[in-house]
Amino acid sequence: MDAIAHAATRRLDSSLHGVGAPAPVIPVESVRTLSVTADYRLSEVGRKASLLNGGNGRAEQRVKVAVPLARLHLVHVDANGMARLKLRPQFKMSADHRVIKIKLAPVYDHPPTIDELFQDAARNHELERAYHAQRTTAQAAKRETLDEWRNQVALEFLGDPNRRAVVYPPPSKRRCQVMTDRGPVHFDAKRDMGVARQVPLEAFRRFDNDVRISHGRGADQRSRNLARHAQRQQMMHEWIGVHGSHDQRERLSAGVLPFEEFVDALTEITFRPLSHLAPYQTDGAAKMQEQLRQLPGHANVVVTPNDLSVVTRLLPTATATQWSLVNEIRSIIPGAQVQLRERSLAWTRDAHAPRLRVISALVTTRVGPVLLRREFHVPDSAPDVPARTQEDELMKA
Repeated sequence: MDAIAHAATRRLDSSLHGVGAPAPVIPVESVRTLSVTADYRLSEVGRKASLLNGGNGRAEQRVKVAVPLARLHLVHVDANGMARLKLRPQFKMSADHRVIKIKLAPVYDHPPTIDELFQDAARNHELERAYHAQRTTAQAAKRETLDEWRNQVALEFLGDPNRRAVVYPPPSKRRCQVMTDRGPVHFDAKRDMGVARQVPLEAFRRFDNDVRISHGRGADQRSRNLARHAQRQQMMHEWIGVHGSHDQRERLSAGVLPFEEFVDALTEITFRPLSHLAPYQTDGAAKMQEQLRQLPGHANVVVTPNDLSVVTRLLPTATATQWSLVNEIRSIIPGAQVQLRERSLAWTRDAHAPRLRVISALVTTRVGPVLLRREFHVPDSAPDVPARTQEDELMKA
């Protein structure tokens, strides 16, 4: 792009025929001409020469030129009827023998003559045709490369029955999108040619088949859910008929007894052998407040549930006391699942405040088709100095 950065003296290119040999002298009154605008630039040397010749010495120059009818191919007329000599944009031959386009007007080291303007306009006219032919060839090559790649994507899709088109928007018999490493590729059965035309119909067939399979699985799941619901309802009727109160039996007969009330009653009887264990209470705010008020400067602190950050995880290790409690629960309720859980409570208003560590035992057991659960507090499980957990370190950082 040296032609843009540095103005050079205009030299005529002998490889391109400019305006040809001088035409025979014809009386001016017998020649029809068109007045057009010629835009060009002057270098600093050219601006000095312009001033010496009585010109205005400006860098941007615009003059009126009378163009004969035989040279109208050197003129461009825009949509507004403005006629300009084809000097801008410029078309030049690069070092790699490619025609490049320069948006700026040509630069001269002296005020050009009419013949020089015509000569450069003729050169620009010929190179412009070569430029557009070059672009047409490049675009055709690019389109051919793209078509080959799209056909390869189509062959890979059609050859792999596990491939699926993008589900949103869903594929149709005419259009679909296939995801590739370059992004989604659009296929159209009416516009594409060759093997690419087969992709939308095959993508739609696979999508439609997947939908039918999914609906079939959904119907099977609904059947299982209905069967499980019927079992639970039957169990509720049988259990309430034996263990329920008179009021519960009346509401059950009327069909207004909540299933949750039956589950709560069943849970209470099932876990009654563990009544000596304290149920876990979600009173972390009160416990944190009690702990903070023992610290200097926090005697009147108030902690609300919104001020707490709670991280819950399975307890990675268990003390002898904790493991003994797990075995005791399993012996009292055979087949029960017991998990020791750890909750780390932090006061969000002070990142340096001590944390509260609470251990609980989550017990789950199944009675017929009903899954029951209850959580118990594990007493005397927290050491005097709580061990730092991974969550503690992350929040401290």
